[in-house]
Amino acid sequence: MKRVKATKTNIEKLEHPTGKSPVKYFASNCTGLVFFVQPAPSEVISCYANWGKKIITSSGKIKSQGAYKYICRFGDKPLAAVMDEVRLKLKDWKKEKSQSSKTETLTDLVKAFITGGAKGFRIKKKGGKLKYKGSTSEDYISKLKTYILLMTSNQDLIERLTYPAGNLTTAGSLKDIPLDKLNQEDIEAFHNRLESTPTVANRALAVLSVVFAWDSKRGKDRLFKGVNPCLRIEKFPETKDKKFLEIEKVLEIRNYIMQELWRDPHFLALYMLLMEVGERPIDIFGLVWNKPSTITEQKQCSGWINFNKEEIHLRDSKDRKAADVGLTVEAIQVLKKLQQLKIDEKSKAGFAAGSKYVFPRPTDPSKPINYSSFRKKLQKFNYKFGLAEREHVKGRGKGEFVKGKGKRRAYKYKNNYTFKHLRKTFVTHFGREHGVEAASERMRHSSPQVTRDHYFNYETDKLRVKHVYNTGENVVPLKKTGAADE
Repeated sequence: MKRVKATKTNIEKLEHPTGKSPVKYFASNCTGLVFFVQPAPSEVISCYANWGKKIITSSGKIKSQGAYKYICRFGDKPLAAVMDEVRLKLKDWKKEKSQSSKTETLTDLVKAFITGGAKGFRIKKKGGKLKYKGSTSEDYISKLKTYILLMTSNQDLIERLTYPAGNLTTAGSLKDIPLDKLNQEDIEAFHNRLESTPTVANRALAVLSVVFAWDSKRGKDRLFKGVNPCLRIEKFPETKDKKFLEIEKVLEIRNYIMQELWRDPHFLALYMLLMEVGERPIDIFGLVWNKPSTITEQKQCSGWINFNKEEIHLRDSKDRKAADVGLTVEAIQVLKKLQQLKIDEKSKAGFAAGSKYVFPRPTDPSKPINYSSFRKKLQKFNYKFGLAEREHVKGRGKGEFVKGKGKRRAYKYKNNYTFKHLRKTFVTHFGREHGVEAASERMRHSSPQVTRDHYFNYETDKLRVKHVYNTGENVVPLKKTGAADE
C-alpha cells in the first residue's frame, strides 16, 4: 500500500511508475482519502473516497471488498475542501453502499450474462437458435466490461459515465443502480453520457439490450422483472466513414508490394490480399494454406486457399454462409511468392515455415494474427504513402511522450486509414466498374442499400449532366404547335 501525506506539494509530485493500471496513493493524514494516478501520457490524478465493505456473493458467501467513490480530479476543488468532504460524508457513503449491496444491481446481471449468456445463443428473425460467433461473444464481453462495469484505465470515460446527464438526477455509474429501481431514464442517461462518441454509444446500448433480452428468457432465474428498458430509446445519428484510396494510390501501393515483398513478407501480403479481394480483415486473418482434413480443424480457421480454382473458401463469413471468393492474378502471384519466402531460412518469413496459417502470429506461429499484430507496422507503412500523420516527440522514459523534454527521439502517429478502408476501397472501385448492384452481390450484402450506405462512393462528377433527356442524333424533333394547327 502506497501512502502519502495529503498536501498540494506532495500530490503534485506523484508520478506513475511503469505499467498500465492506475496507481493508488492513500492519504496518511485523512482516513478514507485516496489518489488515483493514471499511466502516462496523461498522468491524471483523481480523488476518491475509500472504505471496506462486506458483500454477499451469489453463492451466499460473505466477502470483504474495497469500495471507492469518485470525488473529483485533483485541482478541481481545493485539497482542504476534498479532505473535509471525505471526513464529513464517509459514514453516509459507507452506509449508502452497504444498503445497496444487499440488493442485486446491474453489475450482477451483466456478470451473469458474461458467465452464462455471452457464449450462448441468439434468436434468428425466422426463428430457431443460432450460437454466437466467437468474435461476437468477445465483442459483447469487451463492451460490457468497458462501458458498464467500467473496467478501464481511461479516466475520462469513467468520469463521463459517473456524472449525471442532462436534467436527470441519476448519480454514480449505471452498474450500481439496483435492478428493482432501474428504469428507462437511467439507460437513457447512460446513453446521453456517450453522446460525443455516437457510434460507441449506440453499440453499447445495443449490447445492453441483448443482456436484458437474454435475462427475460431465463424463467425463475430472471433478475430484472420489468420490460427491456433499452427499447424505444432513440439512437444517435452516426457519421458513415466511407473513406477510400484513389486508384492512383492503389496502383502505387500494389506495385511497391509486388516488387518489395521480401522486406516484410507477411504484412505486405496481407495488405495486398485485403486490397485485391475486399473481404473483412477478420476473415483473412485466420486463413490456412490447405483445406483441413477434419471438421474440428476446419472450425479453427476462417477459410483456406485453393490455388487450383484460384479462389479463397471462407468457412464462416458474417452472414454465416460459406463463400468462394475469386483471386486476382496479382493476389495469386503475391501468395505464391510468400510461400517461397517462408521456406527460405534467410527470409523474414522463415519463422512461419511450420505454420498452417497464411498469416501466423509472429510471437506464436501456431495462432493466426489479430488486429493488434500489425498495428504499428500499418501506421508506419501508411505514413510512407501519405496515409498517416506523425509528430516528432521526445520522452523522459518508456511509453512517456513529452514535447521538448528528455533525450529519447520518438514519433507519435495518427493513422488516417486502417485495414477496414481497404474493403471500402475495393467496393468503391468494383462498383464504379461493374455497378452498385454487382458490387452488392459480390460482397454478399443483404441489399444494394447496405452497399451504398456503408461502402460505395459515387463519382460525383459523372452524376452531373448538361442534358437529362438527351434525344440523340437519330430522333426526329417534334413539330412545334402553332395557331394554324389548332
